[in-house]
Amino acid sequence: MAASFIIDADPVFAYTGWNLVHSILRHTELAASDIHVQCTPEVSNQVVERFQGLGCQTHQLSRFGDGRYCNKLAQWENLRDQGVDHVVFLDTDMICIGDFGAFLPKDAIGGKVVDLSNPQLALLDHLFERAGFADRPPIIQVEASAGTTYQGNCNGGFYSVPSQFADTLFASWRKWAEQLLGDIEPLRAAGKEMHVDQIAFCMALHETALPYVSLPSNVNYYVHFPGLHSHFDPRRPLALIHYHNSSLNVLGLLEPVGAAEPHEADGVGLANELIREHFDTQLFWDLRYNRFPERGSGVGSRGDNLAYKRGLLISEGVETADSVLDVGCGDLEVVGSLKLHNYLGLDRSQQSLDVARSKRPDWQFMLAPYDAPCADFVICLEVLIHQRSQSEYRQLIEYVAQRTLRRLIISGYDAQGDHVAANHMIFFHEPLSLSLKATGRFSSIQQIGSHSDVGIYRCDVR
Repeated sequence: MAASFIIDADPVFAYTGWNLVHSILRHTELAASDIHVQCTPEVSNQVVERFQGLGCQTHQLSRFGDGRYCNKLAQWENLRDQGVDHVVFLDTDMICIGDFGAFLPKDAIGGKVVDLSNPQLALLDHLFERAGFADRPPIIQVEASAGTTYQGNCNGGFYSVPSQFADTLFASWRKWAEQLLGDIEPLRAAGKEMHVDQIAFCMALHETALPYVSLPSNVNYYVHFPGLHSHFDPRRPLALIHYHNSSLNVLGLLEPVGAAEPHEADGVGLANELIREHFDTQLFWDLRYNRFPERGSGVGSRGDNLAYKRGLLISEGVETADSVLDVGCGDLEVVGSLKLHNYLGLDRSQQSLDVARSKRPDWQFMLAPYDAPCADFVICLEVLIHQRSQSEYRQLIEYVAQRTLRRLIISGYDAQGDHVAANHMIFFHEPLSLSLKATGRFSSIQQIGSHSDVGIYRCDVR
């Protein structure tokens, strides 16, 4: 069996896809090589390489149809020669908390009915009529209400397709998607254009009469809004949560408004434990700067903290320095308004650099890691605290130390605190003062300030 999902240019896809991969590896029998990450052409090589580093197979995806809502149709083109006997096509905003493989029929296509009547049954019937169907699929209840729809009108987050049926299914699916896109006005008038993919799937099932099983919502369980779960089997475990990107909070954790029942809250808790365990700093900050620009680099660079750090840098001579290297420049909230000479900002988040360039197009920026030239004045504020391993922490300290010609302003922790241990985004490895002394680079190391339990040090080169 194989699993397949899409990574698009939006940073949320890489972040949620990263968590989805780790959850599949944790809770199913699939190996990394059984997971196919289908990337649109706009996805950066850096993101592709991160999934390759996990052992996943990556493919470039050629968009289909409208280029937005029908891309599952394009995935099969990259999979038909892979020699797999069964493929599960997933939305990327899903996360496993159990083994969905235990629910899948081996000799039938599987899917879960739509959450709501999308589109309404009357419009769906009209579309079948316009398509020339003489009869209709059976009518069944949708998941989240007493509404009804046709059997085979599935929530598009989860399709289970044995390979023996795939060519027939996808040929018909593609045909009906193209026809619906060419005759889009009925759906456009109802504001339901995004449902072309699932309606075409329903039509394909009906046309081909391929064996189909309606799966319980244990394998595609919505939590992004409160409602009924009429197709949930309480005798079996919850396996796959479909949370929608609106459920991600500013810390990159799930905070869905629809998880009210104990088994739902427990499932979200398990999902968040996995997200914390496999937290990826680079993917998170791209998400954060894109989805939560008002928080950007965090509370340490907002409000009183921002004014405090800006004033401290000015008093330490940053505006009179011949050159400035800012390691972890973020969204430039702290230094963007300062009068700096020969400025170079580094960050691992491409999204943050895009924001920074928009604020100061006259400055230079590079994506880290980058072998930057030495500078008279080096800044590294609230970067060390996000280094996940001790080796990354020490490498960063050595990096900034070796590039400092005169003065380094750097912040970090000198002790472990309860808030550090409880936060998946920040880490303590050793006292910063000792780490700075160990470089042997500085003639003077002095703590000159602090904020939010972070100490700020001035380090001067002899």
